[in-house]
Formats: sequence, C-alpha cells, structure tokens
Amino acid sequence: MQIADALRLAIQHFNAGRAVDGTDICARILDLHPANPAANVLLARQALRDGDRATARRHVDTALAEAADYPAAHELDARLKAEDETADPNTAERAYRRTLTLAPGQWAPWYDGGNLHQARRDDPAAAVPFYRRALTLAPDEIPPAMNLATAQLKLGDAEAALNACAHTRARDPNHIRALALETAALYDLGRADEADRLVGWGGLTRAVELPQPDGYPDIAAFNHAFAAAIRRHPNRRDDWDPSKRAIRGGAVVTDLLAMDDPAIRGFGRALDSALRAYVRALPADAEHPHVAATPARWALDVWANILGADDHQTGHIHNLGWLSGVYYVAMPGGVRADDPEQQGWIEFNRPGYGIPHRGGATLRTLFPAAGMAALFPSYVWHRTIPFTGTGERISVAFDLHPR
Repeated sequence: MQIADALRLAIQHFNAGRAVDGTDICARILDLHPANPAANVLLARQALRDGDRATARRHVDTALAEAADYPAAHELDARLKAEDETADPNTAERAYRRTLTLAPGQWAPWYDGGNLHQARRDDPAAAVPFYRRALTLAPDEIPPAMNLATAQLKLGDAEAALNACAHTRARDPNHIRALALETAALYDLGRADEADRLVGWGGLTRAVELPQPDGYPDIAAFNHAFAAAIRRHPNRRDDWDPSKRAIRGGAVVTDLLAMDDPAIRGFGRALDSALRAYVRALPADAEHPHVAATPARWALDVWANILGADDHQTGHIHNLGWLSGVYYVAMPGGVRADDPEQQGWIEFNRPGYGIPHRGGATLRTLFPAAGMAALFPSYVWHRTIPFTGTGERISVAFDLHPR
C-alpha cells in the first residue's frame, strides 16, 4: 500500500473512532518514514485526545522539522502553546498568527485563537471576531457558536448570545450547553418566565427521596455505611484536574458504582428506581426541549464529592447528560436548615464559567438534607455555597446519558 493510501485509511479509522487501528497504521508509516508530517500530526492529535501532551509535542516538532510550513502542524503547535498555562500567551498568539497566514480558510485556528483570548487573556471582546470568522467559514460547527455566546454574555450582549444559541439549537434542538446559555441570556433580558419554564422548578428540577435500600434499619444507618464505602473507595482522588471538574478543594471518587460493596449496590438500585419514577412522571409536553429529548435507554455516570470547610463547587452544568442530580450522604454540623447564609446548600440558576450574574435570574436553593436527592435537567446551572467549620460534606453526583 502506498503511503498516501495508508494515510487515507488511517484518517478513516480515526474519524470512525477506531483510534487503535489508526494509530497502528501511522506507526507503520513512521517505521518507513519517521519524519512523515501527516502521520506525525495524526498521532499528535490522538495524543492530545489521550491527554499525552509530551507525545503530542514530540510529533508536532518532528512534523515541523520536516515541513516548516505545514498548516496542520502549526495549528497543533499553537494549541499546545495556548494550553500551556506556564507559557507566555504571546508565544501562542504568534503561533496562531502563523497558522492563519498559512491557512486562513480553516475554521479551527480561528476558533482556537478566540479561545486563547477568552480563556488565557480573559478578553472576551477580542475573542468575538475570531469566533465570528470561524462560524463564517464553518456555519454548522457548534463549538465556536457556544464560545461566542459565552463571550457575549460576559460582555453583557444577551441578545447576541441568544442568537448564537438559536444558531446551535437549529442544528441540535436539545444541545445542553446551548440551553444553559439560553437560560442565562433570557434571565439577563428580563424574560424570566421563559427561563423558568426551561428550568422547571418543582417539576423538572426538584428534590426527591430515594427508596431506602434493603438491609438497613433506617436511612441514617444506610448513609453511615455508604459514607464509609465512599471514603475507602479505591478511586478516591485528591489530585483531580480543576479544568475538568467544578469542585474546588476536597476529593473526588470516580466511577463510584464499580466498587463491589453492599451500600454501593443498594444505592445503585435505589437510584435506578428514582430515575425511572422521574421519567414516568414527566409531563406530556413535546414542546419542552428536556421532555422532548427523554431517552428510551440510558447509561449512568456516578461519582462522589467529598468537601471540607471552604471547599465548594463552582457554577456549572453537565454537558454530557440529559438528566443530572446529586444525592446527599453526610453533612457537617455547620450545614443547617436554619442557616440564613445557607452555607453548604445547593443553589440553582446562577451562571458559571466566568459569566456574571446580573441580578435577573430566579435563584433557587435547596438544603442538602442527608438522604435527599436533587434532580434537574443537565443544562440547569448549579453550584455549592461554601461552608465553614469542621466535618465533611459527602455527596454523590450522577449523569443520565442517553444511548
């Protein structure tokens, strides 16, 4: 097989999600031609998807040494420099300018350049023209529309942000981030009734009690055993990546249900029962995006958060879910139902990700009573109000993913 044909086949594999097959073909190409720019770029992209920045850097450098003006290699070079928080942002900006000079008609460098201004330079105004240019070149691409809407909300241009959300929802009516940003824009525009309908407080967003798992005299005994299982879980991590999670401080337990433990198994069964009851109780409202997207089948992603004093979760949404929620296992003494400051409570509708709350949102709170779960559409903004004092706040978060 000729190298050009092998590269086409490798690209087909990568595009179809067959990374192992694509990587294998590229490796064989490099056995024959170690400096092949295209194969090195394909492997660099896969390394970035795998979180291996060092390998990506090595392949990019090899590609550029062989082909100094190869646009795809310059695009990855700029992205690596932009994502390196220890590097000077000016270095990344020069790399993007070089990429755009070589390939002005490609949308991705414009999008990445916008991200550099918005994320690294905290300059959403400078990012806007980059996102607009990306959308001009690729109108069906959703990421630049969503980051454009975010920048416009930061700048106070809610009407423009709403237009960007409509642009996305015309292509994906139930897009989670578009619905979240649309909610924030509607609140900013004084259209609280429309935003509140999306949130569905008391119906789509509500507190529920999970069925008590068998084998325990009461819910307090179950939660005591459940908390102990969470604390000793082998997946407990104190060194999580803050760019990928909303938690600030504390510890995370990923893939919670993977541990074979009676309390964890009991929780899994109780959660499944509560989720099925939620779906059965949904109103017959085909015009509501959350209801319209109700899945017939789903998978669950479940993890635990262990917070101490001053730890909290910033405002966020769950991009990959349809329905999300949190079950409260244990609360420290300082988190009280009669606390006027509502320390440790969960708050809804205040936007996150650097989007300011301009006073128009209908803020809602729930006291996180041990044994209670809060359920909400995955696009609903939520955060944990920080608390002081001693003790641990243990909760279990989950996403229901359509499949």
